[in-house]
Amino acid sequence: MFKDATEAEQAERDQDADCARIDAAIRLGEQEIAVLCDRSLDSDEMRREWSAIRDRTIIGIREARHSVVNRANEAKATERWMVEQRMLENDEKVQSDFSVLLKEVPTKDLVDYLRYLIEVDDRVRIQSVREVFAARKDRQAYDVTFSGMLAKFVLSEFGELRERLGRICHAAHKVDSRVTDLFCANGVAHRSHL
Repeated sequence: MFKDATEAEQAERDQDADCARIDAAIRLGEQEIAVLCDRSLDSDEMRREWSAIRDRTIIGIREARHSVVNRANEAKATERWMVEQRMLENDEKVQSDFSVLLKEVPTKDLVDYLRYLIEVDDRVRIQSVREVFAARKDRQAYDVTFSGMLAKFVLSEFGELRERLGRICHAAHKVDSRVTDLFCANGVAHRSHL
């Protein structure tokens, strides 16, 4: 978890630097694969060469990718902590009464309740919906949407810090997508070529 905005700012710079290193390694891998495809090799030799490029690229980016993922996990932990801190405010009487009413509401509808309460900025009832939702056994199907809405609402107060944390997480996702796209797309093309 990041302790303050300065630490998050440094993490974002480090994330950008590691992502640039990974992008450079991926571009090199793409170039090597393009050259490989232009050569007339038998299927076994093509497979060995392609595997060597893949392995070299993955080994070359392993440490940087590990750092990128760790920073994204820290950003998510920071977001969760910020949400927890903001949601501590409550009016126990209102919260208790509303929680009782929500017990009969289907889990799917709790997402709609949250959306409405966010629009009217009713933090006390948002806390009730959050607690009832957390206790539901069938919440997994709605958890990503629910958590995302709640985080977006709470973190909107944090402006630049929220944006930094979002960029750190997005960078990790983008890196994984690029690596997957490179080797899955070329792997399929390689297999069809064979």
